[in-house]
Amino acid sequence: MIGSVAAALIALWFYNTAPRSGRPAISWAVSGVVVYFLAAVLWTLIVTPAIKDTASHTQNGVLVFIVQYAYIAFGASSALAVNAWLNKAA
Repeated sequence: MIGSVAAALIALWFYNTAPRSGRPAISWAVSGVVVYFLAAVLWTLIVTPAIKDTASHTQNGVLVFIVQYAYIAFGASSALAVNAWLNKAA
């Protein structure tokens, strides 16, 4: 649920930054969501299994939180980086 809200906020943010870079707003918003979801999926497939294994053995609250929500922060930071990079280049 929180990941979907983050994706919607990223789409809105990309939509609002499209005119500044001269890009079509809808396709730029879709691009932002795609970047977010690709980064989140990569985080989930590559990093989460190792953290999940450690969290299941230690029952550390911080590790459990990281397992559940770190993909959102990674996806959002990836979208932020792509948006800043491509808007700077335009």
